[in-house]
Amino acid sequence: MIDNLNQGIKLPDIIPIFPLKGVVMFPDTFLPLNIFEPRYLKMIDHAISNKNRLIGMIQPKNSNESDDKSIFYSVGCAGKIVKFEETDDNRYLITLKGLSRFTLISEKTNDKNFREANIDWENFSKDLNINVKSADFSTLKTTLKKYFKLKNIRANMDAIDTFNDYNFVDQITMICPLANNEKQLLLETTSISKREKLLQTILDGCISEENISDLSKH
Repeated sequence: MIDNLNQGIKLPDIIPIFPLKGVVMFPDTFLPLNIFEPRYLKMIDHAISNKNRLIGMIQPKNSNESDDKSIFYSVGCAGKIVKFEETDDNRYLITLKGLSRFTLISEKTNDKNFREANIDWENFSKDLNINVKSADFSTLKTTLKKYFKLKNIRANMDAIDTFNDYNFVDQITMICPLANNEKQLLLETTSISKREKLLQTILDGCISEENISDLSKH
């Protein structure tokens, strides 16, 4: 178990995990979730009964098999439940705040039918003490506008220019409809500066493919 003095909590070696295809979370980002499946309602009950209130988000590798047969990627991100609401139709609306990425060692289904994982925090220890630096995202923002336009994604283009959060890259990775393996590659990239370069490359590639596709139709 690792002490995280900045957060005032202890990072456990075993946490419940929530597998979701196409969903990644990064440290210091927020992820809203709508929980309705009975086993995951039990998972939330379990998490909020613990002081750390942690849940690990992780992507399954396979897309066709049932959840019980899923094989997971080796890296996920743990988040703390910072908002919780129970609806009249017995759903939970929660928000996770990303805390740290982790390496998956092993996992199993427990007696409450949700997955628990043995994890290692060491490879991403810097997530716990993020050095916030200002950055110029002008090139990425220009590319992002082109990407949204080509994908017919409705977005407030003017608002994009006002975003100056240090983890802008991570937030964009979470919301963009990138391929699952592309999101995973970004998640596993250690530093934000390297993630920015990788995201730029991925978006440029998508734009080039769309342009080539348009040309071939004429």
